[in-house]
Amino acid sequence: MSVLLESLLVSATQQQKCVLSNKGIYRKFSIWDTVSNISWVLVNSEPLMEFEGPTLRKIIDIGGIGVHEPKPLDEEWNRILNLRKQTILISFGTVAQSKFMPESMKKAIINVVNFPNITFIWKYEEPNDAMFKGIDNLIASEWTPQSCLLADKRLTLFITHGGAGSMMESALRAKPLIVVPLFGDQTRNAKLMEKFGFGEVYGHTHLDKVRNFRYQTAATRMSRLLARRPFSPGEKLVKTVELAAEFGNLPELRAAGRNLGYIAYYNLDLLLIIAAFSVIFTVFLLCIIHRVFVRFFITVKVKVQ
Repeated sequence: MSVLLESLLVSATQQQKCVLSNKGIYRKFSIWDTVSNISWVLVNSEPLMEFEGPTLRKIIDIGGIGVHEPKPLDEEWNRILNLRKQTILISFGTVAQSKFMPESMKKAIINVVNFPNITFIWKYEEPNDAMFKGIDNLIASEWTPQSCLLADKRLTLFITHGGAGSMMESALRAKPLIVVPLFGDQTRNAKLMEKFGFGEVYGHTHLDKVRNFRYQTAATRMSRLLARRPFSPGEKLVKTVELAAEFGNLPELRAAGRNLGYIAYYNLDLLLIIAAFSVIFTVFLLCIIHRVFVRFFITVKVKVQ
C-alpha cells in the first residue's frame, strides 16, 4: 500500500515537501501528512483472495468492482462453444500481445492444443497466422468477449497471464485457471490462485506439460463465497464515499503510529539496547577468554621451569 501511495503522490509532486501560498504567506508541509489524513483508501483487492497481513480499518477492499454482468453471446460464439463438449480460452491480456511472444512459447501453446476433443479459443492479434493451419480445434480471434465466455458453463478452463482483472473474473465465474505469469504483479496473483486451489502455475517454458484439467471444486467454492459476500464492491464503494462526503476527515481511524519520531520509526532505541548488550557480552566473553588463557599459559610456564 505504501508503495502504491508513493507512486501516486511522489510522482505527482517529485518531492516530499511542497510549498504552498496562503495569502502571501508561504508554509511548508509534508505530503505524507496529507496522506495520513485521508479518510478512506479504496483498494482493488478481495480479502477472500489475499495473503494474510497487517492492514488498517480505513482500507476498504472493492475487488471485482470492474466485473460487469455478462451479456448473452452472439450466434457465432455460441456456435464455437457448441463445437465440442469442452472449450478452453487462452488469453494473455492486451499489454503483452500474443503475436510478439517468443517462438518457443508459441510452439508450447500449440503443443497444448493437441486435444482433438477440446476446442481452444486463443486471443491472438493475427488470427491468419500460418502456424494455425491444419489445427481444426483451435479458434484464433483478434478479440474475445472474455467476461461473457467465462460466465458460460460450456467453457471448461482459462489459460491466462494472471492479471488482476482476469483473476477476479475467473473466481466470480467459477472457472479453473492455468496461469503463465509474465510480469508485474502476475506472479503474486498466480501464487494466490495456487494457494486457494483453483488453478496451477506454469512457466512459459513448461506449457507443453499441461495435461491435467482439474480444480473445478475449489473454483466453484470460491465463486459461491464471493457471491455470498455481505456487501458487494459497488455497495461498499458508494457507502464509503457517502460517509467521507458527510464527515470528511476521520481522526477516529488514524493509525496510532502515524506520528512516530525518527528514533521510534526506525527502532533505534531497541537497536541501541541490543548493541549495548552485544558490546557488554563481547567484552565479558573476551575477559573470560583472556583470564583462562593467562592462567593456562602461566601454569604451563611454571611447570616447564
